[in-house]
Amino acid sequence: MASMMSPSSAGSDRPGTGSLRKALRLVTALGAAEAEGLRLTELVGRTNMDTSTAYRMLACLVDEGFLQKVEGKRYRLGQRVFELGLVAGQHFNEHLLAKAALRTLADRLGATTVLNARSGIETVYLERMEGPESFPGLRQAVGTRLPIGVGAGGVALLAAMAPKEADALMRANEIRYRAWGRNTSQVLRRHLDRAKVDGFASTTSFLRPDVGSIGIVVPEASATPVFALSIVCGTARLGRAEELVAELRAAASQVATAISASRQ
Repeated sequence: MASMMSPSSAGSDRPGTGSLRKALRLVTALGAAEAEGLRLTELVGRTNMDTSTAYRMLACLVDEGFLQKVEGKRYRLGQRVFELGLVAGQHFNEHLLAKAALRTLADRLGATTVLNARSGIETVYLERMEGPESFPGLRQAVGTRLPIGVGAGGVALLAAMAPKEADALMRANEIRYRAWGRNTSQVLRRHLDRAKVDGFASTTSFLRPDVGSIGIVVPEASATPVFALSIVCGTARLGRAEELVAELRAAASQVATAISASRQ
């Protein structure tokens, strides 16, 4: 199976691809949006496109079924994207191998377990298993895309990268981090520095200070890991981090073994 990471933008200067890339930026922005979608003005802000160009492209994408226009003002991904995703899912399904390990981990720790992967400058939730200790207001759905570094799994992935690459990704997400607060970037950098020392990431939710998470990368042969495994729990449990990390590492090893076997 191919890597979960999105293609780079190395070919962005190829002639004749400008309009296509702008349309793809709109689709990608909606893939990272909340379920209710985004307004035209929000899409313009997130993609740095002029309003008239974005409006024309959105209209075309709606006509072709790649987007939906809801409530007359908001846009969200359309049925054509869903249908194509069903086909693509036959080739990008390594995360399915992690289900058993995540379920076992959730039962053992009584906490929500999450498998996410790097996708360009973001992370995407691939699997999520709820444990008895659940936090309904923080249930990120499978498929949710977040700027890398938001959440322990994202911090763990950043900590495993070369410092220059991690710093470039955080700079690229600077504006999006502000959705969680003006000092989000500084907080994430402190988490990153700590993760490099500890060998795992430990964070507190920007939305609920009583909720924390611990994350580690899934070991792979490649120099830069793609997958991260994390648990979501009450911050009171973060004091037992070493015990929780030991369980996480055992589960991550199982996931890594399954993924490696599928590639042979």
